[in-house]
Amino acid sequence: MRFDIPSYAKRIARESLEERQRLPESKKFGIDKQEARRLGINSGVERAKQIVRSESLSLEDAKRVAAFYERFKNCDTPKCEGAIGLWGGRRFGRKISTQIKRS
Repeated sequence: MRFDIPSYAKRIARESLEERQRLPESKKFGIDKQEARRLGINSGVERAKQIVRSESLSLEDAKRVAAFYERFKNCDTPKCEGAIGLWGGRRFGRKISTQIKRS
């Protein structure tokens, strides 16, 4: 099963990557690949790159996006908003979560 990535999710992920790059280190949201590997979790930066370059997500990747969204959906700090953006944004998170629950 594949999950299509809509253009709005690609745009949000791309804009979030660009914004993160402009921020000083103390204000950056999400974590990079090295930090994620050290913590044993997925990197928001790598997920954003995947969302921008891919047409769809595998079931496993879609489950990771949904799980991330579910963990942070009630968080509204600037860093949370930026991190959610790296994963395609709130709308994409809701969409993927709903699709997985229905399948």
